[in-house]
Amino acid sequence: MNLNDNYEDIIDMERPWPMDTLRKHPKMSPQDRAKIFAPFAALRGHSERLGEEDVKLMRSKRTELSEDEAAMLSDKLLQVKKGMTVTVEYFQPDNENGEIGYDVTATGTVTNIDVVYRILKIDTGRKNEKGAVDDVIKFDDLLDVSGEGIIGIDEFLGIENCGD
Repeated sequence: MNLNDNYEDIIDMERPWPMDTLRKHPKMSPQDRAKIFAPFAALRGHSERLGEEDVKLMRSKRTELSEDEAAMLSDKLLQVKKGMTVTVEYFQPDNENGEIGYDVTATGTVTNIDVVYRILKIDTGRKNEKGAVDDVIKFDDLLDVSGEGIIGIDEFLGIENCGD
């Protein structure tokens, strides 16, 4: 015996609505009913915050720079000075071996550039309970550096093009 056999005579019937109920609560259209069950943001601003970061933080493998790209990056780092405002792209490792992580773009003021320990510190405006927090970026993780005052290496060194 099929379970639907018991209800074949009423399965396609309209639901009965008493008149006093219809007067107090008119039948809602499917579009209006759908609005009631639409997704809501339990954390105000959370989706916007994720929207800003998820584009920047796409998990990937470490990008290895070619020799030419590494040389150009090195030329740019020669021009970076404390107090400059720079935009850096760098790889932020996510696992222990450092091969999986995120490509991050950050803009801030250079607070320190240490060629011995091969790190760049920038103040991006992030704060914790103790105050401002510098982003510490290893030179090996850097992908690109740009900013006002960073120019082509020939122009920086004052080399003129003699081929003209």
